[in-house]
Amino acid sequence: METGPINEQANLLHLEAREAGQAGNYSVAIEKLQEAMKIEPLWAYPVYDLAFTYLLVGDFENALKYYRETDTLEPDGFFTTKTAIYTLEGEKSGLFPEGLYTFYMQIEWTDEPEKKYDIAKQIVDNVPSFAPAWKEIAYLQTDPEERLYSIEQGLAGDPDRETKGILLLNKAMIFSERGDKETAKKLLSEIIESQETTISNSAIAKVALKSIKDN
Repeated sequence: METGPINEQANLLHLEAREAGQAGNYSVAIEKLQEAMKIEPLWAYPVYDLAFTYLLVGDFENALKYYRETDTLEPDGFFTTKTAIYTLEGEKSGLFPEGLYTFYMQIEWTDEPEKKYDIAKQIVDNVPSFAPAWKEIAYLQTDPEERLYSIEQGLAGDPDRETKGILLLNKAMIFSERGDKETAKKLLSEIIESQETTISNSAIAKVALKSIKDN
């Protein structure tokens, strides 16, 4: 949602909250984020960071609440919001074990591909239907057949819109690399026209489709 220029005080509070959060002062971070939200109620960033902060302290109820608020402000996608909601709602309903999203986020917190892969593999070994972990595995694999298998496993898991779009984009790229341009173009066109992926997915698909057509 377009909010225009951000209020200077709200921006400062947001920056101070992030610094407090990075230092482990989560109560201070929460307070400052809530103040920023009062000043700029249509600005998604502090709401998103508030959800993440509640996640860090193990308050999954409030984390889900503020991820949902973020999604209301930015319905076409905002960072990992849709995946967060998908996972936390799954935890709440009993579909996924509690704490799964916090464990999954460790993938984002490490720069080492082997650790990312190990975390994702642990997840799918225990929760085979968890699509976001299959997305990470597919990204880290090099063999096209293994990547395609992981993508199909992810798509079978009824993924959130963001994850589904990324999985389909990767699937299209595999077919393109194989020389099957027609299948790749068909998949990319489906992403562009689909209501089950995000605007960012669609934008990437448009660029990829143009590249295939031009070459």
